[in-house]
Amino acid sequence: MNEQKILKGNRIRGKKDSTSFLNYSVPTKTIKRKTNYILNNVVSLLIYFVTFFIFHYIRKGTLLLEYDYYILLGFLTISLILGALLSNKFSLTVQHELRQALRKLTISLILSFGFLSLTLLVFDASSISRALLLWAMLSGFVLESFYYYLISGRRKKIRFSESTKVSLSYLLVDGLILSLFCYFEIIENIRPEKLNEKHFIMLTVVYVTWLFSGAATHKFQLLSVVKSQWNAFGLQMKFYLLIISLTLLSVFLLRIDSPYWGYFTEGVLKYSLASGVLAFLLFAERIRGKTDEAVTLFLKAYEYKEHSTPSVSMNNISKYVFENTQVNGSSLESKLQFEYLKEYAEVFTFIERKLDLRSFDLSKTLITRSVDSYNINVLQPGSQQLIVNLQAINDQNKINNYLRELNKRLVKGGIFVGSMIPNKNRYRRYRKRYPFLISSLFYFIDFIWKRVFPKLPIAKKIYFMLSKGKDRAISLAEGLGRLVFCGFEILDITKINNHIYFLVVKVKETNYEKNPYYSPIFKMKRVGEGGKTIYVYKLRTMHPYSELIQNFVYINSKVQEGGKFKNDFRIPGWGKFFRSVWIDELPMILNWLKRDLKLVGARPISKQYMGLYSQEHQERRKQFKPGLVPPYYADMPKTIEEIEKSEKLYFDAYEKNPVRTDVKYFLKVFKNIMFMEKRSA
Repeated sequence: MNEQKILKGNRIRGKKDSTSFLNYSVPTKTIKRKTNYILNNVVSLLIYFVTFFIFHYIRKGTLLLEYDYYILLGFLTISLILGALLSNKFSLTVQHELRQALRKLTISLILSFGFLSLTLLVFDASSISRALLLWAMLSGFVLESFYYYLISGRRKKIRFSESTKVSLSYLLVDGLILSLFCYFEIIENIRPEKLNEKHFIMLTVVYVTWLFSGAATHKFQLLSVVKSQWNAFGLQMKFYLLIISLTLLSVFLLRIDSPYWGYFTEGVLKYSLASGVLAFLLFAERIRGKTDEAVTLFLKAYEYKEHSTPSVSMNNISKYVFENTQVNGSSLESKLQFEYLKEYAEVFTFIERKLDLRSFDLSKTLITRSVDSYNINVLQPGSQQLIVNLQAINDQNKINNYLRELNKRLVKGGIFVGSMIPNKNRYRRYRKRYPFLISSLFYFIDFIWKRVFPKLPIAKKIYFMLSKGKDRAISLAEGLGRLVFCGFEILDITKINNHIYFLVVKVKETNYEKNPYYSPIFKMKRVGEGGKTIYVYKLRTMHPYSELIQNFVYINSKVQEGGKFKNDFRIPGWGKFFRSVWIDELPMILNWLKRDLKLVGARPISKQYMGLYSQEHQERRKQFKPGLVPPYYADMPKTIEEIEKSEKLYFDAYEKNPVRTDVKYFLKVFKNIMFMEKRSA
């Protein structure tokens, strides 16, 4: 496999090239013995057909089928296929242990029995011989098991027992749920005085099938045997399908009359629903913290901390230079341009435009396109100067953990080049494929599933269990903010083929604090009266993590009238609306009640913003308590100088007559907002 094709793989392992000393991606080769799946499953169906005709001959004395038995043979075929699909029997190979094969074959048989029994009960096939059907399928199961024993490549490694711990409390609680449904849905509907011998036998069978199904699917040993959320969900579904199938088979074989067989079936179905909800809640509680998505806490306000990052070194042609490298020459540049990024010319141009590639060590560079964390984890900490991953970070299950591992592997001043697909670009992707209305509908569904669900406590667990976190929907501001949160500084970004590529430099060690950046309410450090520190409450109007990229936005955006950033991509549409009607400032009423603020007064600002004023005005500003309603909305100044002048006029008037000044300014602000339609930027 040549090196150009290597980058096309989706899951790649990192490996060092002994000839070029450049780390690149090499697919892992897994040798598997070829298995003929079609042959195995055709043989299984033929076995059941043979046993069916044999017992039909024993029962009827002929191989010719009557009309009812032709219909039965068709239903039998469909039931066997459905049972095989749901039990995953089609996946059996010679590499499976016999114990695993027998387990799948047993589950497949029971599910097939269940489908067939339900069909015969619904169509009232009273002329069908139950003994014929039972013996034919049991004999087929024995022969099928013997066939898989013969083809098994691991006959000498048979284990029929596992030392897994049963959760006794879960067993008792689930048994109590089953008992409640058996009483209220079965016994109460049949009436105790009408219960007969068959009904008691059927109730016993329900409990026996419950225990058998639990043992077969490890229902009460779930936390000891599951490998993933999806695996746990699959085992639970198999348990409920098994108990329902065995119940249907039992009422069919015992000839439970209508409507009584319906009571048993309905009772088991309702139990399955209630038990399934309980199982999900119990299991989901054990997987807390499996992702890096923070649960939204609506009643807690996190403190927004100022994050400062050291500046990076640039040479006179605005290219980043890695100053600690003693390597000269353009070997890395040629490798990237003509070999490893040959099919990514625009990406190479982006990198070459910003980095002085001659200053980077060729042997301390990794180029990959993968979501497999193995590519990063195999590297020694602090060993890399440049890492390029062409796979979007949207596909990382734990984005922050991945970025933290990258940070560890890079030296101080090392560069990471990656990409993401922001929400706006996701919409463009749908617009290119579908007409307007359909694309809008698909994007809305995509937004709810991949953007809203991961932020809600219970929905989050469902999302990550089913999606594994692939193709996450994140905003540009959130993606860049996560990079800063994990110790990087943004040097440059660009759009290439619907992706946003970013080039960041490691400026500090990774951050391990919990993520406070999803809370709708947060508090910010501000300068209060007398220069003391106060914390003002605000309602979030920006994307998560947006606070961390304020320096980047300041450098790359123009400042509009009023001191706000122009076209601030951190603020979504709903955020702009909240700001325009001051909804975002409603939590500051708490500061007013705490007497940190008064009703009318200069806006509470940070130390950084305070530094924009003259030294004289800074000292004077500290003499007054900030307010909820600032004089800004009375005068509507446009520049920092005009804002300072507006506040100075307010302070002068307030010192002469505090009450009259505050009333005057409040009425003027009220007039500007309600009648002059002045709005916050």
